Amino acid sequence: MDNLNICPVCGNELIKNSSTGKYRCETCDKTFTKAALCDKCKKEVEILAACGSTQFFCNHCNELKSKKSIEFFLKEEV
Repeated sequence: MDNLNICPVCGNELIKNSSTGKYRCETCDKTFTKAALCDKCKKEVEILAACGSTQFFCNHCNELKSKKSIEFFLKEEV
């Protein structure tokens, strides 16, 4: 099981809503979204999805990033 299936708050398994793409923990009642970090500056990148394709753009480095070069993490919704 990868770390996108585990709640970063309590460590229990998350449930993914397939229609919204959000992750929910029933134990601590928190909701998360998948986000990504730039490999160079470690800042959050913008996820661009259109026409069946997903690209990642770092506004700080001002460049496109490949899926292999970024690190995914769960970001808590407020």
